Amino acid sequence: MIKQKDEIFRFQNKENRLDLSPMKVESIIISNKAMISTQAISLALENNIDLIFLDHYGFPIGRVWFSKMGSTAMIRRQQLEAANNDQGLRLVMDLVKQKLNNQISFLKKLKYARPEKKELFQAPVHTIQGSLDALEQDLPNLEDSRSLIMGLEGAAGRAYFSCLSKVMPEKYRFKGRSKRPALNPFNAVLNYCYGVLYSRVEKACIIAGLDPFVGFMHTDNYNKKSMVFDLIEPFRIFADQVAVYFFTGKKAKDDYFDMQSHSCSLNTKGKPMVIDALNRHLEEKVRYRKRNVKRKHLISHEAHKLANILLEDEGLEHPDWLDIKEF
Repeated sequence: MIKQKDEIFRFQNKENRLDLSPMKVESIIISNKAMISTQAISLALENNIDLIFLDHYGFPIGRVWFSKMGSTAMIRRQQLEAANNDQGLRLVMDLVKQKLNNQISFLKKLKYARPEKKELFQAPVHTIQGSLDALEQDLPNLEDSRSLIMGLEGAAGRAYFSCLSKVMPEKYRFKGRSKRPALNPFNAVLNYCYGVLYSRVEKACIIAGLDPFVGFMHTDNYNKKSMVFDLIEPFRIFADQVAVYFFTGKKAKDDYFDMQSHSCSLNTKGKPMVIDALNRHLEEKVRYRKRNVKRKHLISHEAHKLANILLEDEGLEHPDWLDIKEF
């Protein structure tokens, strides 16, 4: 139960009670098992604190904010502006660089576990590092640099997945990425894991006050969640690791997949096995800003960081974010 008492919030359940000043609250997230008083709602609105309502599965179904211009509206306005200025370019570079650094680190980790095959990793790591180095150059603006960035990202991705294929058990090796549809079991598992991550990133965007449809790197198309496609990039490594270890750890079985002439998909036997592996991975704790945090929470932490960056005054030093030390 969430109440208001003497102009402060009181959070209470059967065992515990916590009183907090509105000055210490950024948002209140309410599940379908929680209750909130009208006085607490008024206190939240008066202090520009978003109220976010989640369904039974933990995904946002609505939000309430103050009728005057508040943080959520301001964040979304800043998103639109950043998409057309230098800030958008800097944020895109941060996201892509983190993704490429994750790829290099993962390949090196796989190499250390396979010293007899270390030559397999040298060329791919060199290619990805080349793309990373090329991103250090001064780029004019996001609009003119988008094709170059995506080209470097694509070259790195081809080298990366070509290398991952070579560490797979021979029967599960594959030729490059295939999305819709997947053409082989590895891509079927990876696509499924990415799909789960997309939903988590979208949830994190909404809770942080970001508009999922206003991105920087991915162009705005009708009904396309461009910000989700942008923000997922540094977190794809979570799915990559799960997919690789699902096969190299000999957890994959042929009867987990439905094979067609030009497609491959996980079936009702395979999906629970993959989602269990992914959930276990996301529940693990990693080091994050001097404390241990579950991987699944890093997405929401960094989404809030992005929202705060967008609200910072122009001209201030670019705040630190994407502190994702996976390796």
